[in-house]
Amino acid sequence: MTEEYAGEAFDLGPQVAESIEQPDTVKSRRIIMFCDLRDSTEILMNYEKGLYHDGSATGYSYDQFIFDVHKTSYEYLYLGHDETHTEIYGDGLMAIFPEDNTKYIMENIYRLTDRMRAYNETHGTGITRPSIDVGFGITTGEISMVYYYLDQRNHPIGMGVHEAARIEGKSKFYDARILISERFFQEAEPYIREDSRFSYRFIDRVYLKNFHEPITLYELLVDNDPRFARKIDSIPRYSEAYEAYCRGEWATAKSLFLKMHAESGLGTGKVMADRCDILAQSTAHSDWTGVWNLKDK
Repeated sequence: MTEEYAGEAFDLGPQVAESIEQPDTVKSRRIIMFCDLRDSTEILMNYEKGLYHDGSATGYSYDQFIFDVHKTSYEYLYLGHDETHTEIYGDGLMAIFPEDNTKYIMENIYRLTDRMRAYNETHGTGITRPSIDVGFGITTGEISMVYYYLDQRNHPIGMGVHEAARIEGKSKFYDARILISERFFQEAEPYIREDSRFSYRFIDRVYLKNFHEPITLYELLVDNDPRFARKIDSIPRYSEAYEAYCRGEWATAKSLFLKMHAESGLGTGKVMADRCDILAQSTAHSDWTGVWNLKDK
């Protein structure tokens, strides 16, 4: 097989040709997780400004910090499991798991968040080095593993990959650490109910950007989160506010969301109160179903 480029022909060889012509497009149901270091651009800029120093000649470098991020927060996800596919993106990571690995994933999330909290509570964090704050997006969906000859590796493709990335991208927006889809929540709920280390809170029902079907979002809560109790305590007030929001009672909903925000300090309440203002100023309410399009923030 040859490939033409800019008027020239290149012989890609029989093995490469086979990998291009016969990709593995068999779909399977998998759990997809995206993890990303928050405020990474700001952290890098702070390093360039020399904000982090330990008194030594060389200091604590950005490279060392990123190594700590992977060692502290990602190690459990890309080591120790033969069927896990992982791809590292600088200070982020994507992991693909078999569908029956829900409990394994939750245990490893607990371990890595526990280590992340311990790291952030050590002396010097915030002065000699940044703290680590990682956001997670998790869903379950159909994907294919396709071999790319450029790096001679399999890579996942499918809407589940995009969905997980979109969910992780909104985790900070909702002041949530581990944001999950309803599909993953359904798989995780039995383990959540039988293990007091875990809990959850409903977040929102939305259209993700460029998606045509609505999705329900939850936050998976773990008791090593310093705000674990506050998040659980906020649930009744948030539920009351969300019910008013779905009924189109914008003033009532806004007031309740702001009370939730004042009581808990959670940014979710402020996000939803601001949304009520937007909806109250809109003239098109006749088709309101309680589902927000996230392309509108």
